[in-house]
Amino acid sequence: MIEVVAAVDVEFESAIVAKLAATPDIEVVRRPADDVELLATAAAGIGSVIVLGRYFTGVDSEVVRRLQGLGARVLGLAADPEVLSSWGIAACVSPWAGSEELAAAVRDCAASTVAAPPPEASPEPNAEAHRGPIIAVWGTGGAPGRSTIAGALAHILGDDGRSVLVDADTVGASQAAMLGLLDDTPQLAALCRAAASGAVGGVLSRHVSLVDERLSVVTGLSRAERWPEIKPAVLAEVLTALSAEYRRVVVDVSDRIDPDDDYADPHYDRHAATRAVLDCADHVVVAAAADPLGLQRLVRLLETPRGLAVRDDCTVVVNKVRATAVGQGAEERIRSTLLRFAGLEQVVLLPDERAVTDAALLAGRTVPESAPRSALALALGELAGNLPGASVPTRPRAGRPKRRWRMWV
Repeated sequence: MIEVVAAVDVEFESAIVAKLAATPDIEVVRRPADDVELLATAAAGIGSVIVLGRYFTGVDSEVVRRLQGLGARVLGLAADPEVLSSWGIAACVSPWAGSEELAAAVRDCAASTVAAPPPEASPEPNAEAHRGPIIAVWGTGGAPGRSTIAGALAHILGDDGRSVLVDADTVGASQAAMLGLLDDTPQLAALCRAAASGAVGGVLSRHVSLVDERLSVVTGLSRAERWPEIKPAVLAEVLTALSAEYRRVVVDVSDRIDPDDDYADPHYDRHAATRAVLDCADHVVVAAAADPLGLQRLVRLLETPRGLAVRDDCTVVVNKVRATAVGQGAEERIRSTLLRFAGLEQVVLLPDERAVTDAALLAGRTVPESAPRSALALALGELAGNLPGASVPTRPRAGRPKRRWRMWV
């Protein structure tokens, strides 16, 4: 008896199940409601064949890769098998196939050899093709200013108009609000949907907001509960596509990376997007707050497996440096502390200018745009000038070009 898991589109589910039930040697044992239930079923080893519909809830290339990694045999159900084939599904059958044709396809799939899943990492782009560096702005918890730093770096690096800021924070996306964008449609989710269907390259221009001549933005999730829409493998495809279009890609991510261990629930992984960005990044800016708690969090972060993985190619930034938090000679105290407890010889220190950051937030601008001659803006300019792909002066340009708003639906 061939046990089948029917994970198909709602409009075809009843007909497919009826056709399979009418076949003596085939039994439908599960009818999952979405991708999470489907992955749990596959992990439990239930079913000999999974009949997977093109428009089944939550399905994409990442789901197929994980199914194959679990050793599942997948039979695609689609009128046009091209997309399913690009996801790695070798065998497909039409949803309008007759009972005998459908049963024969199930039998062939059950008898087939399970193919090894494709690698998790995105394929390397053509060496001849242009690819800009991906710079992730990560860091500790406790609001060290990751989003402020990411926005400022994207603005400074956008001197040639060929940089883009991506808000990939699945916990508290904030770039749309910080930049005063009138439309907070989650453009990253739209790009991920396009990537899942294999058509991200053709829709990039529709889902990127041009704030001004120097700054383009891909807005993040409007509500944190929409995090399942940002799947890691699909997000990696989006970042690769953006890096082929823009000379620099700056990505704002959450501080959270857990679960990042072998005992985590694979079906409830809210922070996989952050790990995907860190895996794709050519360089990581690690931000921490300049106070005793912030420095302690930074030391502990750099001792984790993920912190050690990015340490060889990262820039550590300590933000909001002030004597009231660490005592007189704040800069020297911070440098000596991080050298002693974390072995850091190079650290970028950003001054605490609360009035400057408040004014920028109130105006919906980045710090270098709002106060280009401030000490904070000048320090951010020096930081940007030392990042990969930087070809900008360390001093931010004064003045502000006319802002051009775009509303995307």
